[in-house]
Amino acid sequence: MITTRESINYQFSLIYGYSSPNLENLMVGDIISPGNLTKNLIKDLTKDVIKYLTEYNAMLRDYTGSELYAVEFELINFNEKAASTRIYPKSMMLVPGTYKECESLMLALKPETGYLNVHKSSQSINNISKLFFEVEEYANHPDLNTNETTQVYNVFAQRFSKKLYGELLEEKWNKKLIGLSESLPTDKEQLDTYSKLKSRIEINLHKKPLELNFTEIDFDKIKNPFEGKTALEHLKFSITEPSAGFVAEKTLKLGSNLLNLANFGTIDEFQDKLTYYILNKLKNIKPIIQDDWEEKKLISLVGKQIEEIKTQFDVFNAHCRDFLTSGVKGNLDEILIKLRDFLEENLQNGIIDLKDIYQILKNFIKRIITEKVNIRANFFESSFNYFSELIKRSFETILNNFPKYLLNIRLKKLIQRLTVNLKQEFEKEENPVRLLGNKFIDELKEYLLRTIKKYSLFPKNEIKFDKQIIQKNFSRLINNHLDDFFKNVGLGIKEIISFAEINLKEELNQINSHISKFKKFSGEIHFLLSYILRYSTINRFLKDIPDKEISDPVSFSTKFHRFLEKRLAGINLEWKSLILDWIKDYAKLFFKLDMNRNWTLYEIYNDFINYLEEREYKARDPDNFVNFLDTFISNIVDRKEKHSLIRLYEQYKYFSGIKTEFPKYLRKKIEEEISTFNIEWETDYNLIFISSDNNENSFYEYLKENELKYFSDLIPIPSNLILRHQFTHEELDLFEGDLFQVFAFKYWGEANIAFNLSDNFKKVYREWIKEL
Repeated sequence: MITTRESINYQFSLIYGYSSPNLENLMVGDIISPGNLTKNLIKDLTKDVIKYLTEYNAMLRDYTGSELYAVEFELINFNEKAASTRIYPKSMMLVPGTYKECESLMLALKPETGYLNVHKSSQSINNISKLFFEVEEYANHPDLNTNETTQVYNVFAQRFSKKLYGELLEEKWNKKLIGLSESLPTDKEQLDTYSKLKSRIEINLHKKPLELNFTEIDFDKIKNPFEGKTALEHLKFSITEPSAGFVAEKTLKLGSNLLNLANFGTIDEFQDKLTYYILNKLKNIKPIIQDDWEEKKLISLVGKQIEEIKTQFDVFNAHCRDFLTSGVKGNLDEILIKLRDFLEENLQNGIIDLKDIYQILKNFIKRIITEKVNIRANFFESSFNYFSELIKRSFETILNNFPKYLLNIRLKKLIQRLTVNLKQEFEKEENPVRLLGNKFIDELKEYLLRTIKKYSLFPKNEIKFDKQIIQKNFSRLINNHLDDFFKNVGLGIKEIISFAEINLKEELNQINSHISKFKKFSGEIHFLLSYILRYSTINRFLKDIPDKEISDPVSFSTKFHRFLEKRLAGINLEWKSLILDWIKDYAKLFFKLDMNRNWTLYEIYNDFINYLEEREYKARDPDNFVNFLDTFISNIVDRKEKHSLIRLYEQYKYFSGIKTEFPKYLRKKIEEEISTFNIEWETDYNLIFISSDNNENSFYEYLKENELKYFSDLIPIPSNLILRHQFTHEELDLFEGDLFQVFAFKYWGEANIAFNLSDNFKKVYREWIKEL
């Protein structure tokens, strides 16, 4: 078990990264955490953090017109037992900083959420970027080669990371106490909420890095907090609901990737090496690598072998302690050489692999002992004690997790057999039943792997490797989760088209190209709507077109049609013309209406967006696609082609009921298979303790991911996301300060999440300037 001092240290970790604007691909950084990382790994991790931020900001500019100002994640612990006995960080923050073209970032883990003044921390990062700008001027000296320049950058990166870490520890960025006046532009009182979203989160524990996805997204319509001309101007800088949902989903992925990187810094280098050393000895024991071993026998055998290895280490530790009283003195390297000679002289051959274990001990002592000269052998006492505890902890980690690992392997094998059996049943079917069956069976496999991951990691009772108990629990586990799985099993237009083409033989050659297009219909229409609702499309249109040029829905749709047509010209999509037709249809709705009504641009915009969203929703409904097919066919001139499409239309109508019948059929097949599923108690274990290719099924990789990495039990859920709008030169005069978009998240229950989207538009927009 990790000591309290180390646990407290793990509450504060920091990654600092810097990207040079002058030297392409030059990225430097430093990591401060209790784990020990090599320089190359620190460099790679820093590059990864910068890469994730760069990609995230590119997405934000497209969808929101903003860049990241700060994001905080609440770190939820899904291991209740560990949460009650260990100390973990509660918050993870990413704060970027800039000065001119110099960019820096800080990823920090800390023990509480919500107390940080992000504006203070952002200013500190900006100041660091400013300092690095001065370093840039020196580092560009012609007398320095690339390696020397990189060394200069690394030295300053380490220095600046320590400065930031000190400010984090000293709580210099914390918000002031209650009662003291401090008004921040992103405080709740300064913001107006204009959008709300709620959803469920699917947590895929079996994926590395952890994968989080939104399911069942729902938008709540709320009263617009803006009125009159302010409402219109706000539209030009607001984020649409679909774009907000997309940003929130990408923020989940960002958090997962960032925590995965931070988790690398939590591995104790020496416990890692000791664990690997012990497993390496186990893998060479002949009885273990033989076939025909059941779990109970394996656990018993590994336990006995561990005891033998423990005895070897006890002898090793005893001789190490004897060395303490040898009276040897000198500098550190000299004493370490004498320790090696002492151990070689006193240890019998074969007791322990002295070369390997001594190397680990030597590096450990060098890391612990700070004094290098004029020391005695007894200076090593505390190092030996600590090293002995690491050995003890490694044995405990292996023994405690071996049954869980075997259970995980056993359940994975059962899932594999179940899916193979189900696919064999569907092999008897014709396409597309076989293809669709295989598709949903693969989805069931992923769902079950996610379910058994938590089940095997945190078993409620003692693990018993009894065939009857395993079979009963496995069947119960699946049956209990089938309802939840089938909530998301449904057939769309693409799948029904696949059924419809079964009975088309001669006609297929005539309409193959059309069928290919129809299968792309739903996906492309959804993408095109999201493309329209991005900041780079709809907001840009509102800004580019003078308000006075739009007086009614007809003029709006006419101008937007021209605008969008140009933007879509370079996009290779089959159905982009359909979206343009919808915009024309919107204008036609108002040709015969009383045009004396005075429309505001705000009213036109909302009516138009609602029209597009409703049209897209209905178009992607498999039942409504029949009407679309009918209209589509009526415009075909070629008689043979038209006849073939009519046959497709008839077949589509015939198979439209399959969207409800096929899931029932699939569920029946699964239930029948489970009811007759008989566990073949395989004993041909190909037990992999360690592997040279980092095999994820090896016991070492299992321990590394689930135990050796300290943050493995944590799930990053966004709590607060702050974006800062990127103004054009012309827009700067319209605002008296930064425009912030704030996503305030709330997580509750098993996997429910909601967020409010707010901004400080009212506080910073100079409305009177528009009148000039």
